Amino acid sequence: MAITVSSKAELEKVLSVYSAERRIYRRELEQYPTPTWLVAHMTWMGALKGDLEKQTVADYGCGDGRLAVASLIVGGSRALCVEIDEEIVRRGAQLISQHFSSLSYRVLFVVGDATRLVLENTDVVVMNPPFGVVKSNRGLDVRFLVSALKSARKVYSIHKYSKGFLRILGKLAEALNFNLEYKEVVNFDIPMLYSRHRRRIHRFKAIFIILAKR
Repeated sequence: MAITVSSKAELEKVLSVYSAERRIYRRELEQYPTPTWLVAHMTWMGALKGDLEKQTVADYGCGDGRLAVASLIVGGSRALCVEIDEEIVRRGAQLISQHFSSLSYRVLFVVGDATRLVLENTDVVVMNPPFGVVKSNRGLDVRFLVSALKSARKVYSIHKYSKGFLRILGKLAEALNFNLEYKEVVNFDIPMLYSRHRRRIHRFKAIFIILAKR
């Protein structure tokens, strides 16, 4: 049966199966689940702007594939999910088969390093890449963004907010011939996932951006 939603609230409700998901995350990969309200917010905006309708969508660092699933629900034609962690890819495929079986034939998971890919025939990248705060991952968020900008005409992405990142973003957009079409500072909540976490919820500022090819 096809999945249809008529509002962002309905979309978030459909995605609630991900909110209940519990698994072991890998700190060295900076794996943090994208809050379902934010997944719904990003993709519903993509639907309202007409950026996802009948488009091929890629999700770099896809985790369990929730951004790809939401993109298909709001009108995308097919989704390519790229993730370096094979375990979470398997779990993502299981979740889609279990809860979104009508979409499963339109989702392709690829185990690989998104920073080393440049895809063809991709219209939009919708992603929440690693934030690059772990010392060994410094700059990883920017490398993800470069790959996305080289692969698609539109990029929807979430990054840790800082003035430094905004300066880099401006230079990168100019160099690769993109316009920063939209930016929004949002609260990103991370539940207690790792042993170093001391608070039940850690909240920080992130920035949701949309870039469009000139």
